[in-house]
Amino acid sequence: MRLSSARQPVLRFLAMTAAALLVVLVYRRILHVNQTTVALTFLVMVQVAAFRWGLIYSVSLAIGCTVLYNYYFLPPVGSFTIADPQNWIALFALLLSAIFISQISANERRQAALSESRRKEVERLYEFSNQLLLEENLHDVASHAPRLVASIFGLDVVTLYLTENDTAYSSDPRHPPVTLDELRAAARLADAPRSHTNGVCIVPLVLGMRTSGSIAMTKAGYSDGLYDAIGSLLGIALERAAALDRFSRVEAAREGERLRSALLDSMTHELRTPLTAIRAAVTSLSSQPSLAEDQRREMLAIIDEESARLDRLIGQAVVMAQLDTEGIEVRLKLQPLQEVMDTALEDSHTLLRGRPVTVDLPAEMPPVALDRELIRRVLRHLLENAARYSPPGSPVHLGATIDADRLLVSVTDRGQGIDEVEQAYIFDKFYRGSRHRLLHGTGMGLAIAKAILRALGGGIDVVSTPGQGATFTFWVPLKRASD
Repeated sequence: MRLSSARQPVLRFLAMTAAALLVVLVYRRILHVNQTTVALTFLVMVQVAAFRWGLIYSVSLAIGCTVLYNYYFLPPVGSFTIADPQNWIALFALLLSAIFISQISANERRQAALSESRRKEVERLYEFSNQLLLEENLHDVASHAPRLVASIFGLDVVTLYLTENDTAYSSDPRHPPVTLDELRAAARLADAPRSHTNGVCIVPLVLGMRTSGSIAMTKAGYSDGLYDAIGSLLGIALERAAALDRFSRVEAAREGERLRSALLDSMTHELRTPLTAIRAAVTSLSSQPSLAEDQRREMLAIIDEESARLDRLIGQAVVMAQLDTEGIEVRLKLQPLQEVMDTALEDSHTLLRGRPVTVDLPAEMPPVALDRELIRRVLRHLLENAARYSPPGSPVHLGATIDADRLLVSVTDRGQGIDEVEQAYIFDKFYRGSRHRLLHGTGMGLAIAKAILRALGGGIDVVSTPGQGATFTFWVPLKRASD
């Protein structure tokens, strides 16, 4: 490649000389044209050389064509003297026209090259701004931006400094282009970019009247305006990420307040219902001592059932509070899964009364390391959910399998199913499906199950077809039991 680049000017000069001599040969031996035609032909050749190769080549060709024009076409032909003074005017007109055309073409060539360079810079800036829009977190923007700038603009090293946390982020931490003190000093000045002595351009990140940091970039032949534009885009992206972070914190606080209000309203309503039923039953028993035995048993059954419901609601609230504050302790112990399932089924026997329940376990299911109480709670919530949202008497199916290093357990019902749009929200706190707004419940069961499984390192998913029921499948990693 170097040899070819060195030969290129020589080859171009030889090509121009050959073309000029060919014109002389054709016009002298074959066509026998007049002097005007020759001069115009030489002007066209000079213009082509200026357009294709630049000013130096075109001026050299113009001088060569003037010499040939004088020797071969101006009388006396065959010498470098001019007999007619008017031919001096023609000769100088040819030379000056050729040089003038060369200058114009060279200027146009430079402008075209400059425009192409600016176009490429704008394309890179556009790509850079698009990549910055993909990052919404302040830390991600700060950590990814140096490598992004270095990659898109072909720079050796880029270092970004943020005044907010007094931290520098570099595309190559082993070879920082400037010191941290220099970046701090640049961040305090909102002036134009300054070139470092080692060929580094330092740009303060200014947005409005505030400076958020500075960026140091190794120079690569770009205009100063490009470095300014990089700094401006980066300042906007950092401010946008910071605004999104602030908005997220405000939204999180607002959502937490909304959830607390919703929890209070929901729990107040749900607690008041069983309390009202208990109070009514107790009032009837105390005010009507002559009630028949079957009525007294009915009142006592109401008190017992509503007390159990009240206890369950309070338990759910306590569990949710523990999970929200990560106050849950996992105790793993090897035990048969069948016993855990039987315990959960026993807990839910009232809700499952009158339903055929099938349990499908592998023939030789080994004991697995589980937290018995936590898995029992998850199963109880899923069984209660299946009973609550499926018709009375419809079957419920439990299954389990071991897949690689995970235990998968599924609970299937034959209810109305869950719409595809709602499947992404059913594990949120207090969410109730649009078809089940009138059913009793706090909407916390699935949220509690998901939170428990997250604490166990597992997860839960649902597959449902509207009108054909739903299958909830949860998984937990198989771990060794603690001693």
